[in-house]
Amino acid sequence: MTYRNPTLKEMMESTIPSISKQKRLPFRPSLAEAQYVYKLLNRDIFDNKLHMPTITLAARRRKYWGMCEGHIELHDTGSWCEIRLMDKWFSVQWFVTIIAHEMCHQYQWDIEGPKRYRKGKDFLMSHGPSFFKYRKKLKQHKIPLKTAHSMRKWFKHQDLFKA
Repeated sequence: MTYRNPTLKEMMESTIPSISKQKRLPFRPSLAEAQYVYKLLNRDIFDNKLHMPTITLAARRRKYWGMCEGHIELHDTGSWCEIRLMDKWFSVQWFVTIIAHEMCHQYQWDIEGPKRYRKGKDFLMSHGPSFFKYRKKLKQHKIPLKTAHSMRKWFKHQDLFKA
């Protein structure tokens, strides 16, 4: 991020790099920046209900930009999840959108999971109704919540709501 401590609005409304620059994956956040975005989303969207899980950044993985991996045992972070993210992104907007997506999965696992378990059901992490609970609130911050994002549509429209 080119400026210090931007708001969600500033990140989502910042200028998108040219397509040729995006294809070189120019946005390379640090772990501190990933944690900062997590804290902003937790405060503004999830009302600080989530405990920061272990967040890792790694070289591009096939098939996913980010992943929330649930565990049955509670970590010392206070979360049952670990969020794994790519270390290179097309834009800051794409990065924020993927973190928000993974946090919705974390909500399912950390908040809804224990409730389900007490009822005799298994923990669940899916793209079902509980995943979309925060869709409207995310949309107010210009963050789309989708099950997947198409790179082809992104490069055609430069609009995450169409991607």
